[in-house]
Amino acid sequence: MLQDNKTEITRKIGCGYEVVRIGVRDLAKPRSLPSEVFTNELETIVNDPTIDVVLELIGGIDPAGALVEKAILNGKHVVTANKELIAKHGSRLVELAKSKGLDLHYEAAVGGGIPLVQPLKHQLAGNDVLKMMGILNGTTNYILTKMQVEGSEFASALAEAQGKGYAEADPTNDVDGFDTAYKISILASIAFGKQVPMDGVHREGIRSITKTDMQYADLLGYCIKLLGVVQPTEAGKVLVRVHPTLLPKAHPLASVNGVYNALWVHGDFVGDVMFSGRGAGSEPTASAVIGDLIDVGRNIMAGGGGSAIPYGTGMQTSSIDELTTAYYLRIQVTDKPKVLGVIATVFGDHGVSLAAMEMKTLDQGRGEIVFLTHPCRERSFCESLKELSATNTIETVCNWFRVESAVA
Repeated sequence: MLQDNKTEITRKIGCGYEVVRIGVRDLAKPRSLPSEVFTNELETIVNDPTIDVVLELIGGIDPAGALVEKAILNGKHVVTANKELIAKHGSRLVELAKSKGLDLHYEAAVGGGIPLVQPLKHQLAGNDVLKMMGILNGTTNYILTKMQVEGSEFASALAEAQGKGYAEADPTNDVDGFDTAYKISILASIAFGKQVPMDGVHREGIRSITKTDMQYADLLGYCIKLLGVVQPTEAGKVLVRVHPTLLPKAHPLASVNGVYNALWVHGDFVGDVMFSGRGAGSEPTASAVIGDLIDVGRNIMAGGGGSAIPYGTGMQTSSIDELTTAYYLRIQVTDKPKVLGVIATVFGDHGVSLAAMEMKTLDQGRGEIVFLTHPCRERSFCESLKELSATNTIETVCNWFRVESAVA
């Protein structure tokens, strides 16, 4: 991108630029640029006094974290796409850059080519964010779309995603929700002004979702998406969560399919806003990185820097037990009199009201029931399940998921 769009990038920055050095792991790998540009001694880059800006595209904490910190201490602006680093150490590193009069930008760390960080920092900054929900991982969205549209089971959809290069050989970071947790924590930190500790983010993945759940969700008017959700709770606290969610088909996020990502924001003055696009891949990520680089270049030309907006530490998070939402529950029961009465009584005793139900006979003496509840406290719903499981009414709790409404 720096080569192909050099004329336009130079015009937008207001000066020329030169790629001085590129740090790589394997010097023997064939590359299109001259070999003298490359090095595997990464510290020579962050210690080079002639370099003004460092782009960190390694990922992870080690060695990226130490390199970014050293670059800042050595007076260099930094652009990074490292979601884990920013999620865990963003507040400290941004404050360090600010104290040195330097820029630290990280648009590419969240949403790839979709502009999410800058709008939250600037255009939407005057709003109180009442709720944010995002489809922030293209791999899981691709898998869930295959399951929804083609009726695939999780294992086959994952294998296809790996075959197409959308999923790693070890897909843990994606399918177990770590990637989404890093991203939603960064967005929450920007929106609410303090870094969200990763141990305060409730995280679940998509391995438990089955074709059967997809079919029931469709029948009830929903699709299933892996969402990152953040919303304020009591004074000074936020609830940050990542989990599979039944989303009404009428919700704007429900139509975001395949490898596409999106973020839906509900602000007190702006109302509903949604950003959508290609959330991963080399070209969208390059787009975000170069956008940040142009920002840095403009600041240098204006004789300044340190435009990164710092945020504090110590964000207080609420427990998922305090969540109030609707729930989907699929159970298998022994087909005998009073089963529904027992279930309804147990739920009622815990203040859980049932909103919808689907039933089918599996085989002789066994049936499957799917419930949707009205909104209730998560603690009350889980206590109901625990009590039901202790009776001889339920054979198996097959699955349960949280359910979002069509509006904020």
